[in-house]
Amino acid sequence: MTLVEGLWHHLEKVLATFASRLTRDNPTLIVELGRSSNEAFLLRGYLALRGQPGGDELAVNVDVQDNGGQLTLECDICAEDGRIVAAGPSAAISLSVGQPTVESGLASWMTQFERFLEQNESSVARGAAELS
Repeated sequence: MTLVEGLWHHLEKVLATFASRLTRDNPTLIVELGRSSNEAFLLRGYLALRGQPGGDELAVNVDVQDNGGQLTLECDICAEDGRIVAAGPSAAISLSVGQPTVESGLASWMTQFERFLEQNESSVARGAAELS
């Protein structure tokens, strides 16, 4: 499993658990969990929340880039209009330090990301309840 695949595997579980907690209180919430990649991003993971099909969206986004031997991770919670509701933790991890150190850096960022979701869960739940 590649580094990015391993990261997505963990992210997917964390985001699915977060979505499950949100839908427990709002069972009609439409949830989309997915990922993509392109030349600029090794991974773009997201959890999109909608109140109805084609309606407004609130999303948790995670972007991972390789910036010349440095893995850059950024995340946020944003509204459909691009407004950032909450900026999450970011990290820059040198890929030249060896796999154990890279994995340790990713684990540290993941812990911060999980904490970020926990700290913003009530505001995301409120925002999701107001989606049209």
